[in-house]
Formats: sequence, C-alpha cells, structure tokens
Amino acid sequence: MIKENCKLAIISIKANKMRAFLTMLGIIIGVCAVIAIMTVGNSMTADVKKQLESYGVQNITLYMNPIDYNAELSEADYQAMALKPETLHKLSEKFDGRISAISVEAQAGSGTVIKDSNKANVDINGVSAGYFKANNIKLINGNTFTEFDYSQGKNTAIVSNKFVEQLYGENFKPENLLGNEIEVNVNDEYMHLTVIGIYEFKQEGSMMRGNNKNISTTIYIPLKNAWNFTHDETIFDATVVAAEGEDAAALSTEIKEYLTTLLSSSLGDKFMVDAYSNQSMIEENTKTMNQMTMAISMIAAIALIVGGIGVMNIMTVSITERTREIGTRKALGAPDSMIMLQFISEAIIICLIGGVIGIVLGLVLGNVAVHFMGYTPHISFASIYLSVGFSMAIGVFFGYSPAKHAANMNPIDALRYE
Repeated sequence: MIKENCKLAIISIKANKMRAFLTMLGIIIGVCAVIAIMTVGNSMTADVKKQLESYGVQNITLYMNPIDYNAELSEADYQAMALKPETLHKLSEKFDGRISAISVEAQAGSGTVIKDSNKANVDINGVSAGYFKANNIKLINGNTFTEFDYSQGKNTAIVSNKFVEQLYGENFKPENLLGNEIEVNVNDEYMHLTVIGIYEFKQEGSMMRGNNKNISTTIYIPLKNAWNFTHDETIFDATVVAAEGEDAAALSTEIKEYLTTLLSSSLGDKFMVDAYSNQSMIEENTKTMNQMTMAISMIAAIALIVGGIGVMNIMTVSITERTREIGTRKALGAPDSMIMLQFISEAIIICLIGGVIGIVLGLVLGNVAVHFMGYTPHISFASIYLSVGFSMAIGVFFGYSPAKHAANMNPIDALRYE
C-alpha cells in the first residue's frame, strides 16, 4: 500500500512540476539556511576551540585586579598588584604534585635582525622554565635553557625556524645556526645573543593571509636576562599548568582561595586575586557559540514553517482538483485510511525532496562561506538528520488536514463535483 501511494504521489508531482517546485521552495530555503548556518557555526566553534586548546587545556592564568576598576591607582598600587617570585615559589610548594609548571613572561621589546640584505622582525620575550610547557612550544633543534642560563641571565636565545628562513633563506639548515651569535637592534640598543635552540613556528589564520616576509617572530631569552635589559622585574600575571589528570577548573578555584588568604595583607580592600582556567573558558566559549548558532538556526527554521503552510495550501488545491478521482476510488471500495495515506504520502514526498535539495545547497553555501572566512569546514550531521526528520514531520503535520478532508468526502457528492 505504501509503495503504491508513493508511486501515485510521484505521478502527481510530475504532472504539476512547476507547482510542486514552488511548493518545495519554502522547504528548500528553510533547510538550506539551517544547514548553512549550522555548518558555519560548527566550523567557527571547532576552530576557536582548537585555538584555545593550543594554549593548553590545563593552563590556569593568575593575576591581580583592582576591586574598583574606576579607581585611580598610584605607582605604589601597581607594585602592590604585582606577583612576587617568592609568592609563586610558595604556590608551587603548596600544590606540589598538582602543578606541573609555572610560566612567567616578560617582554623586552621589539626589534630587527639584519643579515646581509635580509631582515627579520622580532619580539624579544624573557621566559621562565615553565613557559615552553605552558605554551606547547615544540623544539626542533638544539636545547632549552639550562638552570644556569635562568639563574645568571645568560645571553642565550631560542629562535624559530621561520626566523632562520627569513634571515638565511629557505635552503639554509636551521641547525647550522646553533652556537652562532645574532645581533638584535631593540630601540637602538643592541643585544648579542647566542642561539642554542630552534622551535617550530606556528602561523595563525590571520598571519597566513598576510605578507609572509614581514611576519614578526618571537625570540625567547631567559627571564632574568629580560629583566636585566629592561630594569623592570614586575610580574603582573603568571600561568600555572595543572598536572595531568587534575581538574583545572577546580584547581583554579583552590589556587585563588589560597592566594587570597596568603596575600590578604597586601591586597587589603583595593585588590583581588583572579584565577581562571582555559578549560572553563573553552567550555563557556563553546556553550555560548552553540547557543548563538542554535538561536540563529531557529530563526532560519521559520522558513520551514512558512514552507509547511505552502504545502498545506497546495495539497488543499490538489484535493479540490481531484475530487472526482477521490469519489471514484471511494465508490470502488477504498477505505478512508487509504485516501488519507495517499495524500499524506504526497505531502511527505514533496517535503522530503525539498529537504534533500535544501541539504545539498546548504552544504555548498556553508562550505563556501567557511572557506572565505578562513575556517576549517565542520559539517553538522546532526543538523542534516534533524532537517530530514523535520521536513517529513512538516509533511505529516501540514498534509494531515487536507488529507483528512479528502478522506471524509461523501463519494456521491464527490462524483457529482464539477
């Protein structure tokens, strides 16, 4: 019976191709919009999540803030807000085994390195021993700094393979730079650094679209060396890496409570300790973006409702045109349920065909939009299944009333219909 009804529905659609297409148009537009929006939303969410995870899921950022952001702060206030090395040392001891690294960074300035006719723009950052773990810096040649480098502030440096390419060309082997000295001009002051390691440079999406030669890369030096160069040992923030298996979000709360108690005398009623984990930030960001995507998709889904009304309208017209056919079938003994199923099947097939066309168009438009936005496409299969199911549900819902009307026709009145 179902197979026969599907055949009758397809014959009816073929007999009125343009009318059927116009009926499907609302369904096509609605499904296309939902699929395209979900594809763009999922792609943005996945790429942002991946970028945040690259900074370390287990990372916890520590800093102190004024309680009143509008209050004017003196130089003494800024010094009071600074984190002290001994505070970080106590923190490491308190959470021994639960913290795998503490990262501190100090910017020593930006400058240039010139070699023959080549120039490389660089940022000089002083870092502590935990920096490389906290920021997932991958060393591809040489070594990281030794304890002696950190304690004495040695003039050693770790540069990127991109820096080597900019300065020496693509054919130069990065490992050949190890042990050699480079001269960096930082605001007309010169730093002479011995290269001991080379790390893998990772380009962000915006960098990839820019001028490759003018990309500024980072040169890492021991933290104490940066302090000696800038004559400023202030630490305003630090990154704590939670040990593997630790709940970073829970640990950040414990660290905040501990530091608030430890620094209560210096915090007074002016400042507060803040500690937030990348894990909680990733979760909040993903939740927010998913909610936005769903909200916009729900608005786009209104077109599906409009399309459903179009289906109901055209089914009513179709039933009116085929009144004598319905009367003939009922006179030959067709039960009401068969008549109803025939027209519901037709409505479902119209919506299903429109849904499939909408899915194809939505995937194409979504992938084109994602490509131009610079994200990696992530197709939402859940939205595809949902769209197909919703299309069929619309066919049943909006096809029911006309089909019910057809099933309830009096066969004698239907045969007399002109």
